[in-house]
Amino acid sequence: MSVKKHIVMGMITGLAGMALISGGTVAFFSDDIYTENKVLSGTLDLDISDNDGVLFEFINKKPGDTFDYSFDLINAGTLGMKDITLYSDYETANRDGVLEKNGFAEQLLVTKLQVDGHNVLPKEKMTLAALKENPVILGENIASSSSALQVYVAFEFIKTEKDQNKYQGNTMKLHWTFEAIQEDGDDEISK
Repeated sequence: MSVKKHIVMGMITGLAGMALISGGTVAFFSDDIYTENKVLSGTLDLDISDNDGVLFEFINKKPGDTFDYSFDLINAGTLGMKDITLYSDYETANRDGVLEKNGFAEQLLVTKLQVDGHNVLPKEKMTLAALKENPVILGENIASSSSALQVYVAFEFIKTEKDQNKYQGNTMKLHWTFEAIQEDGDDEISK
């Protein structure tokens, strides 16, 4: 073979190799489908009936008085709740409005704390000072579709045989926080 044929044959072979490497195509069928999906987190929303930030306001109370209040706790969210807990705290002030620890919280008893007619107090009666140290579970495992929990609380201003004049004109700001924790498991799924 002549040199010219070798060169031409080499060029043809090189071009054929380059064509296979760079531009070779294979025919096949294909299909695809696009989806757009969502993951939505649920909500915990504990609500209180007729609440504007103040549950109750009792005025002009004296030793021996009893007073009470009723309200509803509502699961207004999309997730189930467990362990709805009442945390109690307070500030006391003397008749001049000066904040002081004056023993007024030991003079006020919680005589009843009922949820749907069942007592939830850990003891028969508790002072507000004791309630501060002992959070109370008001409800467990409340589904998002469940009815409201009816809460009833009754108080008593303790009457003693001793002079209680130092409590005249005292005020207490009673802070109640209701905390709900999400229910375990995946029982409730919203679509």
